[in-house]
Amino acid sequence: MGATSSLLDENKSNYIKGQVDEKIKEFAPIYRKQYSLAYLSQIRDEFEQRKEQHTQFLKQQAPPEPGKVLYEENVHCFDDSRRWKVRYIVIHATYVLECYESYKTFLKGSAPLHRLFPTGGTILTTEEKYMEMIDQCCPCTNNVKEDFAPPVASMPGQFPVYLRLQYRQDFYFCFQDEDSQVEFISILSDCVRHQNKDFLKKKTCEVKAFLKAIQLYGQKKGRYESWDMLIGSDVRGLANLFMEDLMPYLEKELQPLLKSKRADKRRVWFATVEGAYFLLQVHLLERISTLKQECQEMVKQQEVLMRSDMDQITSSRAFLEGKLRAMVTEPATKYCTEHVQPYLPAILEEVMGPISLGFTEARDLSESMMEQLCQDFQDPEQSEELRQALFTMSKANLQSCYEKVNGLADHVQELQQPFNYCIKGLVDSTQIDLKQLMENIEYTFELLVRKALEDPSVSLSMAMQKASNRVLKQFDYDSSTVRKRILQEALINITLPSIKKHLAPSFKEELPKFEQYIFADYSNFINVENVYEDIIQQILEKDVSMVVKEAASKKKFNLFTESRYNFSVSSLSFTPPGSAPSSPARLNTSPSVRTSLPPSPLLGNGLTADKSMTAHVSENSAMGQALTIMEKIDEGEKTLLEESSDDVFFTAGTSTLDTSAETKPELTTNALEASVCSTPLIKETEAVESAGTSNSPKGGDATSSDFSNKPTVVLNPICMKTSGSDDEPVEDHRKETMKTSNDQAQIESPTCDESTYPIAVCLSIEDAKDKEFTGKHILDLSEKASESQPSPNLEDETRPLDCVKEIRDLVVEIIEIEDVVHPSKENGEKVQVQTIEEQDSIV
Repeated sequence: MGATSSLLDENKSNYIKGQVDEKIKEFAPIYRKQYSLAYLSQIRDEFEQRKEQHTQFLKQQAPPEPGKVLYEENVHCFDDSRRWKVRYIVIHATYVLECYESYKTFLKGSAPLHRLFPTGGTILTTEEKYMEMIDQCCPCTNNVKEDFAPPVASMPGQFPVYLRLQYRQDFYFCFQDEDSQVEFISILSDCVRHQNKDFLKKKTCEVKAFLKAIQLYGQKKGRYESWDMLIGSDVRGLANLFMEDLMPYLEKELQPLLKSKRADKRRVWFATVEGAYFLLQVHLLERISTLKQECQEMVKQQEVLMRSDMDQITSSRAFLEGKLRAMVTEPATKYCTEHVQPYLPAILEEVMGPISLGFTEARDLSESMMEQLCQDFQDPEQSEELRQALFTMSKANLQSCYEKVNGLADHVQELQQPFNYCIKGLVDSTQIDLKQLMENIEYTFELLVRKALEDPSVSLSMAMQKASNRVLKQFDYDSSTVRKRILQEALINITLPSIKKHLAPSFKEELPKFEQYIFADYSNFINVENVYEDIIQQILEKDVSMVVKEAASKKKFNLFTESRYNFSVSSLSFTPPGSAPSSPARLNTSPSVRTSLPPSPLLGNGLTADKSMTAHVSENSAMGQALTIMEKIDEGEKTLLEESSDDVFFTAGTSTLDTSAETKPELTTNALEASVCSTPLIKETEAVESAGTSNSPKGGDATSSDFSNKPTVVLNPICMKTSGSDDEPVEDHRKETMKTSNDQAQIESPTCDESTYPIAVCLSIEDAKDKEFTGKHILDLSEKASESQPSPNLEDETRPLDCVKEIRDLVVEIIEIEDVVHPSKENGEKVQVQTIEEQDSIV
């Protein structure tokens, strides 16, 4: 478009500036509040150490440096003199198009003639479609014959490109061959998408505050629907919003002036609109920069209170949320059930169809390129040619994939009928994700091939084929993950505005009343409207998640359920038993059942040291019963438990035990007051069989025991003894049998045979009746035992994995008992504890 003077005068310019100042006064308080909330959220994430989860298998290359050149070529451009001239076009990784006078001026480092930010641009290739858009944007120019677009006859090539920019001057390019045109359109489309979305995808406080503030600002004006001009930076987004309000004023003021013009009406109109848009941006940039500086200084002063009172702020917000939830839940759920849920499956079909077609096209394209490489390069001596081919693969044209995704535009009417949703933002973000996945495929495949080239013993053709299969499988999983995320976000963005709009008349006047539930000191950190909208979104997310999971369970659009691949990213490598509790392999364990354990001598038997171990305690297990009983004992209650023939037996002194008797033996707290014998608390013992004292055959008979006839506590497969002095060797106890005085019946007990249980754990209880038996003593004795007992060589003695796991679980159970030993009443009186049921305790 040629240079044309605008019709803006000083009065119109002052009016535009005044409108900006007035609107900023309305917007600034909302932005300040949201800035504080965003900064508070950042500090909370820091406290909770939240990290973004990466659940992809394909390797992702680091983003390119801003100075990396993505495109450079001599291109015919239509300049301000309305003539075609060859310009040197350079596009860096900042996705800004720079137009130089020539290649020589570029090499000299001269400034470009133009720096084009194609934000919000529309790319067309025919004059007819371009002029249709022009006629829709320019008022009072119908039936006007005017050479607005570049004349087709004077074009230096047959392949033009029209770049239509909202509120700004359009640009025109021309190419002599179709391949050059396609390549330029591909990179120009990337620039448009990234300029539209890159800033808004940032996780900074400024961006989060801006997005929420502009949403609340629009809702105050009655705008709840999605808006396709929320693109680019915060200044450009606000400028687009304010320009929509200015356009009626400009039409009214310029219409009489345009009627007096017989020629160039379109050019005058667009030049005036562009002048107003630039003036608005310049003035808005000053106000926004000042506002950001104020907010940065404000949060610096608030940060101390945020950090010191984080718990109180969180509690206050939770209290407010409870009050709001009681009011909002019923009407919001009712509206979702009646007016949103019925549409969700249909919306899913409309949205996911074109998106899945685009991803499928990308997969097929990658597969064909990798298959071609496998056929063309089978000789390792062609490594240089192969590397060049891999580089060419990374520059593949994805226009066919983008066109599949562009099919979403055909479904706009279906989405606009009930929800009035703009599809442009969804198309841009989906195409960016698609391109990223394609780059991941190429990068992962290249890494695998390069690794194969480094090993001359590996067959290159076979390695490339395996790499191709592996990459495609990883793409299937990553594609499903990305598309489910896109789908879930799209369903929420499409339906949430309608819920807010429906509920607004009922709750708009009620929400300010809830300010009374916020402490004055925390009023800057809690916003009623934010909490209210979070509740609505949580209600909607339940329905959306259900629809997405149902689609995945039916394998629609090749979406995978969570259990389709029974592995995670971290499960590709083995996690040792002593891994950190926060490691992915341990995340299935509830934090409520994680118990901190002291160092154990059992670590020498092939177990890995760790600061904590995980114990799974079921309600029906004896350990779960024991913990419940001990909690009641701490409250001073005397609890009597029934026992069965499979009970754990506790005997004391010379008392006898009859399994058929009605009476139930008791375990007094005196028995629990014992400390550990001179042998280590947890000790690896050798299996000893005494043929002279046992009638059982080798391997252990059920009618005899290798334990002393002293009172013994049996925990399968852990053995506790309650008699004997500190000097009495453990081997003497193993050689004796336990008998009852009434019927001389022999009690079954497990033989500590190393073939069955490599480790036996023995405790002496009677040795220290007058001593306090605490967890500290156990820890001290355990540490001494670990120091005195040498660790076996793992290379000499390899234990089966199942055996090690079983032993490890047993160690967890016995050490957890240490935390509940020595119950007593408040007056110091010992509490009697009845025996604890334990199924399968006696072999």
